[in-house]
Amino acid sequence: MKRLILAAVLALIAAPALAAPVAYKLDPAHTQTTFAVDRFGFTTVLGAFTQSEGTIWIDEAEPAKSRVEAVIKIASLFAGDATRDEHLKGERWLNAAAHPLATFVSTKVVTTGADTADVTGDMTVNGQTHEITLKVKLNKIGKAPGSGKQSAGFTITGVIPRKLFGVTTAANVIGDRVDLRIEALGVAAE
Repeated sequence: MKRLILAAVLALIAAPALAAPVAYKLDPAHTQTTFAVDRFGFTTVLGAFTQSEGTIWIDEAEPAKSRVEAVIKIASLFAGDATRDEHLKGERWLNAAAHPLATFVSTKVVTTGADTADVTGDMTVNGQTHEITLKVKLNKIGKAPGSGKQSAGFTITGVIPRKLFGVTTAANVIGDRVDLRIEALGVAAE
């Protein structure tokens, strides 16, 4: 009996720890979602969505098991001009009244390097859902200066064709390609 107990204890000690993915809540004060769209071929309109939230689950042992769920509030759009902002939030563009949220829920993570991955997921914009792949770079995981809280920082980039999501206003003069860049900071729950 003692041998059986000793064998069980040794097996537990020798077995690798199965760590669960760590949940990191997006810090809205340190997460920025920006976009760029060609305007008439003369300039590129730069803008941002200033309100977002979500959770990133990081599985450091098996990164392919990591996942993300994020939400952006369309009404938080800011592109530097009040009239343009109202147009973009309006019915002919993103229709914030009818579709107040843009969402992304990952379905697959494919590591492409030591700190990079392609994250594919279902993106919903303007009431339409399509599969999109984003490029993700893990900048750092560790204790954040000041707060001392376990944190994870990311740079996320991607291209969204606006016509895919039914945003076709001025398609002959405004670019279809929307370049996204997200600087995201997640803070682990305590």
